[in-house]
Amino acid sequence: MKRCSSKQIEASLKQRILSGQMRPGSKLPSEEGLRKEFRASRTAVREAIRQLQGGGLVATVNGSGSFVSAGQLDQVFSAFSAYSLLIDDGEAICDLLELRLAIEGAAAARVAGQSNSAAVAAIERHLMAMEQAVLIEEFAIRDIEFHMELLRVSGNQLFAMLGKAMRDRYVRLAIDSYRSDKEQQREVTFQEHTHIMNAIREGKPTAARDAMRRHITQAKLRWERVNSKEADKVDMRESKK
Repeated sequence: MKRCSSKQIEASLKQRILSGQMRPGSKLPSEEGLRKEFRASRTAVREAIRQLQGGGLVATVNGSGSFVSAGQLDQVFSAFSAYSLLIDDGEAICDLLELRLAIEGAAAARVAGQSNSAAVAAIERHLMAMEQAVLIEEFAIRDIEFHMELLRVSGNQLFAMLGKAMRDRYVRLAIDSYRSDKEQQREVTFQEHTHIMNAIREGKPTAARDAMRRHITQAKLRWERVNSKEADKVDMRESKK
């Protein structure tokens, strides 16, 4: 049998972990056991383990060995939050808005189908806060808090986590969308949220999902329209130089 490289060892162990053959919390074979199994050097085995540790798949406890990680949501949250804040590319931002379209439509449908009066009341409080906001920046923040609350009460932990990770980017996008026609956009946006709230309150999952998807689609178009105007202004300034 040919001696295996660190990459081959890593790939083999990763396949076992991701396929479920090695369950979270289970202990990996000892370094010596892996060295014999793969006919590899200790250096290759140690490098493979380091790579698996770096990918969050394996955790090593001094004196006890290496174990398959349990997979913590907070690790996913940190990575996604950093990504959503750092990106400034228009195509990547559109990808984020499409992700919202998927998870928030489903979340609205879940809440509408739960008959949970406490959840409905919690979301409604955020709608009232939007209506009472004075400054447009405050309105944008209240807008996003409406969405965060809906994801939280949906009962889907991943929905809530993804929303929380993207919150600051959501707020920035909302404020960007109000650069022009602020009051008109505020009124339109509030009406869209009201349609979502009405469908949830009436216990209509399909209508709630559709209302949310229409709202986010329109929000995406508004953001694209504003940024297209900003790009045109930049082009005009550049052409005058």
